[in-house]
Amino acid sequence: MQYDTNRKRNSNPKLPFSHDAIKGQVERMLSSPEFKATPNQKAFLKFVVDQTLAGKAHRIRGHLVATKVFGRGKEFNQNKDPIVSVQAAGLRRALAYYYRTEGRNDPLCIDIPKGSYVPVFKKLVGPLAAVAGMPGMQTDIGAGICRRSVLVGPLQNLSGNPEFDAWGRGLEIEFANELNRYSDIRVMATGTGRLLVADAQRAPRFELDGGIRSDGDCIKIDLQLKDTLTGRQIWSNSRRSPIGTARRIVFQEELARAGAVEIAGQKGWIARTLVSDLTRREPDQIDSHHEAVLHYFAYIADPTPHKFAKTMDALKRALELKPECGQAWSMLARLHADAHGLELPGFKEPLETAFEYAQNGAHLSPGEQRSRIVLAYVHFLRNEMNAAREEIAQALKLGGEALYMRGSIGYMLTHLGDWERGRAMIDEVIRLNPLYDGFVHFALWLDCIHRSDYDQAYQETLKINRPGLFWSHLARAATLGHRGQIEEGRKAAGNLLELKPDFVNRGEILIRNYIKFDEIVERVIDGLAAVGVRIT
Repeated sequence: MQYDTNRKRNSNPKLPFSHDAIKGQVERMLSSPEFKATPNQKAFLKFVVDQTLAGKAHRIRGHLVATKVFGRGKEFNQNKDPIVSVQAAGLRRALAYYYRTEGRNDPLCIDIPKGSYVPVFKKLVGPLAAVAGMPGMQTDIGAGICRRSVLVGPLQNLSGNPEFDAWGRGLEIEFANELNRYSDIRVMATGTGRLLVADAQRAPRFELDGGIRSDGDCIKIDLQLKDTLTGRQIWSNSRRSPIGTARRIVFQEELARAGAVEIAGQKGWIARTLVSDLTRREPDQIDSHHEAVLHYFAYIADPTPHKFAKTMDALKRALELKPECGQAWSMLARLHADAHGLELPGFKEPLETAFEYAQNGAHLSPGEQRSRIVLAYVHFLRNEMNAAREEIAQALKLGGEALYMRGSIGYMLTHLGDWERGRAMIDEVIRLNPLYDGFVHFALWLDCIHRSDYDQAYQETLKINRPGLFWSHLARAATLGHRGQIEEGRKAAGNLLELKPDFVNRGEILIRNYIKFDEIVERVIDGLAAVGVRIT
């Protein structure tokens, strides 16, 4: 495909570069081995750039791209055929990789922001770099803040010894790499490249920095995370290491991994801070996919009926605005699956709806672990165990998973009967993530029941901390029944029946939704019977 060089150069006066500069940048990218786009994605890029240079950016829609680039007919329906959104996601990843590698010194960045297929052209200048997820960075238009973003600043060497400069640079790189594992976070870092001028006008919402001190024998790393909107320090951490240690890199990796999950995990300080911004807003005020995701995080942390309803509404609104968003489809599928598995009152959507939404999510975001985990969860509820195992295997193959994703994978592995691997993965998450989600203790409890270790099973029930979820009381009551603690077990059973008055009639169905092994189901039913809950 060749560009039409006869087009008027001033057809789009808003472009910050000449047509020749933009065309040259495209050709440079297309000839680079570091631009890892497929032929279809390269054609996609050339088409939308060509349309924009012709002053026709307003015409760039999914239907036009599908018919002109991908050979679809006029009857094309992007709600049924997500070819454009899927290829756009791949193109964005290829752009991001190129500008993190060979293109990091290019004077011009071509970006296709999420939610649009219209390219934008930005200058690269200055001492900062968006080293993770630079293209497609989501900003608050007009707000002056780039949401869900963290600037990893330099660690100041306060020791007076220039030999420790390398410690600061190494740890900064490790934190940028670890934070980049969290697909919901946009990462910027100093000292390794340059920052987009367009985004330089929008400050990152959070800044991570710190200092290095030494007393001669040890080096001490002090870290802090600041909310730039309020000026408050919302997180801090300090660690020591012997100066002469041969495990310097391991120390940096472990510190960065543990710190990143406290900062960026689903229950981390960025999510907590942003979720608190939503407390005064109703679903009909939600103006972005970003805020719908935050409602989802709030629901996962505390799955109450009120948060379920708000999250359901928020995700539906987000998908009305951006139906090609695979992440939102997967999150909505998770809610529908929970509603089915827990038999939430007033919710009558069939499990097939969750399956359809989960398939949409996996199709639109095939490289996201969450989409694979959610699809595995839905297969699990449909008693399609082999299909669930295949999806979890796909999630594991994606690699680079954040710790909170490892918790979900460990949970599913355990429920699928991969006892040792599931337990080992959850134990790792608990060891490394001080803000891990207590739902993983359901899986550890299940493993204990499987091994008839009722003493440890009881300890796991004390750590679940989901008083509003009937399964918490079910697990404790059944375990206490096996331990012979009848009076305490009856109290737990009372809490169970208060939350699920029809449990005596529906109990076995509800149990089998999440426990797929007959012997374990029988043990749970026997434990409940011992404390007075006799399932019919």
